[in-house]
Amino acid sequence: MYQIIAPTLFQKKICRLPGIGTLAVVVHSAKSDFANSKINAPVEKIEFSEEKDEKIFNEFSAMSELLQKRLDENGSFLLKGIGTFTKAANGKIRFISIPVDTVFTPAVPVEIIARQDTSHAMLVGDQETTNVEMTELLNEREPENERWQLFAIVLAAIAIGVLLFYLYHHGLKSFGNVNY
Repeated sequence: MYQIIAPTLFQKKICRLPGIGTLAVVVHSAKSDFANSKINAPVEKIEFSEEKDEKIFNEFSAMSELLQKRLDENGSFLLKGIGTFTKAANGKIRFISIPVDTVFTPAVPVEIIARQDTSHAMLVGDQETTNVEMTELLNEREPENERWQLFAIVLAAIAIGVLLFYLYHHGLKSFGNVNY
């Protein structure tokens, strides 16, 4: 059974088993792993969708009947290199796939190269800029914030003005005649 189902599944990426369901090879895209300096290869995973439509007839109909019979007798059936079919008490068929060996699709080592003397595009937040513009922006010295000094000078001038106004109207002797 394996000699017929497996080659069809891996060549056509789909295998319909009438009365049982459909096996499909789904390719998940490559993923970058910059923390470990590599790009992981695309991963193939075998997925199963249960179909109870027995009206379909194809080259796997006889094997599907045999597989169904073995599931009824044993409750599970191992399809070498692909996965295990199991049948629950309620009659629902489940499939546990065997992961495709990553020996055939190894990760690719990546070396990040940052050239200081060339300009290249980069994404900062949601804006695209260049490394030269970012270097200039980060190296610009922000003007020192002297607003607090200006605020302190204005406040001191107001305080001195109020003191001089008080002294002009009441004189120096009024400081000693404070009644509480």
